[in-house]
Amino acid sequence: MKLKQYSSLFIVLLIITMSACKKDLGNYDYNEINKLETIADLPSEVVATYGKSISVKPVTKFSLDPSFDESKYTYEWSYIGPNGLGGTKLFILDQNRNLEQVMRVVAGSYQAYYAITDKASGVKYKVGFTLKVVNEINEGWMLMCDVNSQARVDMLSLNTTGSFDVINDLLASTGSELKLSGKPVMVYNYNTGLLIGPDKISFGIYLGTDQFTTKVEPNTFKWTPTMNLTYEMFGSTPAGFYADVIQQRGSSSAYMIGKEGAYYYERVQNIYFSSPISYIAAEQKEFKVAPFVGGDKNSSATPHAIFYDRTNRRFVKHTGSNSTCTTLPDPDAAQRKFSFSTGMDLLYMAWVPYNGGEVFSILKDPNSTKRFLARFNSASLVQSYYDEITATNFANAEFYAVSPALGYIVYSVGSKVYEYDMSLKTTKQVVDLGSKKISLIQFYDFKNTTKYKDTNNLMVAFYDPALPEGTNGSINTYVVPPVMGDLVLAKSFSGFGKVKSLTYRER
Repeated sequence: MKLKQYSSLFIVLLIITMSACKKDLGNYDYNEINKLETIADLPSEVVATYGKSISVKPVTKFSLDPSFDESKYTYEWSYIGPNGLGGTKLFILDQNRNLEQVMRVVAGSYQAYYAITDKASGVKYKVGFTLKVVNEINEGWMLMCDVNSQARVDMLSLNTTGSFDVINDLLASTGSELKLSGKPVMVYNYNTGLLIGPDKISFGIYLGTDQFTTKVEPNTFKWTPTMNLTYEMFGSTPAGFYADVIQQRGSSSAYMIGKEGAYYYERVQNIYFSSPISYIAAEQKEFKVAPFVGGDKNSSATPHAIFYDRTNRRFVKHTGSNSTCTTLPDPDAAQRKFSFSTGMDLLYMAWVPYNGGEVFSILKDPNSTKRFLARFNSASLVQSYYDEITATNFANAEFYAVSPALGYIVYSVGSKVYEYDMSLKTTKQVVDLGSKKISLIQFYDFKNTTKYKDTNNLMVAFYDPALPEGTNGSINTYVVPPVMGDLVLAKSFSGFGKVKSLTYRER
């Protein structure tokens, strides 16, 4: 009963309201609003290059403003992008009439909008378009260089024609917040998986000097202080810590050496760089580590690494997710070629795929100028070679490398490069750069060897002291023939700093 009464009352009120509105018609002045009639010079797809200037200047026509007084309007350029939490949000690019800026949006394709609001009426008009951002700095050689005894990152950036463009001072050219200080030490990149910390980075590009090591955002090279390597390390960190070596192991692990300590990371088991693994549990002693890691970087087997204990002059091994290392037992007398407790100083060590995969190590007798080559399998510990290196002028060698396919010992003295055949004990000079000076020699270990075919090519980085600092560096790559044949120059690059370390950003 009450429901009917309320219903009748509602109908009466509605009739009264409608009557009042009807009587009020015509009591207002209606003015035509300033409408957006056309907008030109705004493509349906705007293509921008990351790190370079973009200029978009729409031409607008309003119904009541034929001469277009831009002070009568507000403007907004926006796009929808990832919010870093798995979702999306609207980002404001600019609030000027024209979009003119250096593009800092990560490479990709985005839904974008240009909005213009009439201040007088408050009416907002919005036009949609696609913003496509491409990154020319996408793939190529990243070079940690010395320029006037200071670290600088240069790059050989792969362009669309398949050749490489020189980018001097990559961080400055991309507007990165990172400013390097100190002398150059290393550059390295690998797929880390999602790292701890607030930056949500899952691919590591690491840049290191003798003052600190940090990663940067891998696509934009943006940087925040929380990208410092110490934020990836649990527990106390030695004062002034920086990495000498970071080396991937398999698809989810990595080793690091810094401040003469070795560290291990494994993302699947959430093992982060923390307490050093350079410790022998059976002896309850720490040891100092030489800056080399031996073992197959790309192996899918149980991760392991060979380190050299500088304190006790011996080889040691880390396996799996163990928190410490173990000493290596010497083989039986019939198979033994040397003692893993060598009593010598390690000058160089690297794992190469030669002979099924072996650790090559160059050792120096601390009581003489003699050098020795020791080879063994890092997994089985089977020893395959041990003898004195009798190569020409080897006592003065500055840089070393080992041919992955042929097993030649390659070394440099001043401006000259030599090859040494351990079987025949013969030496051949293969490069003479005259007045130039060598800063690095290396056989680069690509991860995707199906796509990248130059793993067996020797890289020689050098510089010309007579040319200006910062552009006097060069790299030659050479094909290394068998039977100690003459090297064949494959590629040559120049125009950057003195290369101390390099890594290739694969795609």
